[in-house]
Amino acid sequence: MSAVLRTYTTVNSSTEMVVVMSAVSHVIDNKSISDDTGEQSQSCWVHFYSGKSVHVRASFDDVLDDLEEYFKVHG
Repeated sequence: MSAVLRTYTTVNSSTEMVVVMSAVSHVIDNKSISDDTGEQSQSCWVHFYSGKSVHVRASFDDVLDDLEEYFKVHG
């Protein structure tokens, strides 16, 4: 099985990272506790089967689309 890779930018350090989609267990939308509509509203948490997670500057819907695309092809 070939790995599907996606690139995201982290919130904390603004660095690019590569995610192997087969390692993703779930994605959680980042809900801001304020009325701020800035960068926090366009971020989510990507959680891995390893138990680790990363906060990325991508919308929940964009990451969900990537994950759904992976599972459609790789089941």
